[in-house]
Formats: sequence, C-alpha cells, structure tokens
Amino acid sequence: MPLANNNPNPNPGPFERFFRGWLVRQEELRQLLLQATERDCDEEAGLQELIGRAVAHYAEYYKAKQRVVREDVLILLGPPWLTPFERSLLWIGGFKPGFAFRLVTNYVTNLTEEQKQRMEQLRAETAEDERKLTAELSRVRTRPTAISLVEMATMARERVNGERDTVDERIEMMKLAAEILVECADYLRCKTALKIMGILNPSQNVKFLLAVTQLQRRVRNWRMEREAESSTDNSRH
Repeated sequence: MPLANNNPNPNPGPFERFFRGWLVRQEELRQLLLQATERDCDEEAGLQELIGRAVAHYAEYYKAKQRVVREDVLILLGPPWLTPFERSLLWIGGFKPGFAFRLVTNYVTNLTEEQKQRMEQLRAETAEDERKLTAELSRVRTRPTAISLVEMATMARERVNGERDTVDERIEMMKLAAEILVECADYLRCKTALKIMGILNPSQNVKFLLAVTQLQRRVRNWRMEREAESSTDNSRH
C-alpha cells in the first residue's frame, strides 16, 4: 500500500514526478469510490468498472516502482518523496501486507461466515510469509554474506574484469539482496490484496478500496494536520 509533499525535492527524479501525478489521480479515484459508497450503488457492472480502474491504478504504481528497484533499490528503503511519518511506517519498501486485513475488519462489516473463515486463513498465510521476509531482512542487515538469497544472486551474476574490491563486492551483494527482498515484498503485497478482493463481493471491494485510499491520504496529511493543530494551539496562548 503506497503512500502537496511536505519536504519536496527541488529537483525531483522521474519516479518522484510520476508519484506526484499518481497521487493526484488517486485522489480522483478516492472521490469516485466515495461517491459509489454514498449512493449505495448495487449496479454490479458499474462497480466492477470502478474496481478495475482502481486495480489498474495500483498496477501502474508497481510497474513504475519496479524500474526504481532495478536502478536504485536502496532509495526505496527511505524514499525522499514520502513524508517522515510515511517513512516510519515502511516495511521493506512499502506497507506491511497484513495491514490490509485491519481495513477489512474496520470498514467491511457485512462479511458472511464463509468469507470470515477464508479471510482468517489468508491472514495466517500472509503473516507466515511476512515473518519469513522479515527474517531475511534481518540477516541482510547483520550478515549479508551469509544470506541464502544473496548467495544465489551472487553466484548467478557474471563476473566482470576479474576480482572486485571487497567493499564494492559487499555493496553489490547488499543491493542484490535488497532488490530480491523488495520484489518479494511487493509480490506479497499485491498477492494479498488481490486474494482479499477475490473473497469480497463488488460492493465490499469498493469499501475496501476506499479504506485503502482514505488511509493513505490520512497518513500523508498527518504531519500537516499536526502542524496546523499546533499553530492553532499556540495562537490561543
């Protein structure tokens, strides 16, 4: 779940420029989802079209992000285009997949018993996958030369111009490990969201997608809201 920039870069890179435009389009999507829930629309064709638009919107984000993973993956571990609060919530370059289940619990209140059982099974599977990736991340940070993912990636990488400097080799190994981890985490994020949507019906999916966009909006605006509240409090004294 990716998250006016509070700390804008005066010379934004290609992805940051894309991300700003993507956020504008996301706000337009959020308004459409909100309107659909307020009308309590049950026309399935219209809902499916809106859901398809939302899925395409997020697919666009992950496609653009994949290019960053290959070009400069380390920047995704502390993206300058996000606010400090957004960065504090990151897990391997994005939101933690399991957080999507909280949104379902809080905003989709009409689940059937079968849906609840399927959701709980998926939640458990996702939690186990998260645990494995978190353990890999810990090994990358502490012993990069011992991690199995790095060994596989390094063995597959073609050596150029003979032996490399030890420091350069370590940096390359860390970057390769980060690439693999971010790609695996992104895959889990997408897989979890799509499986959740496969359990929900169209009207429930609209509520779920609205909750996702609302949360991202609140997280992004949190710092500005806190600063506004602080300014108001100071003016009273």
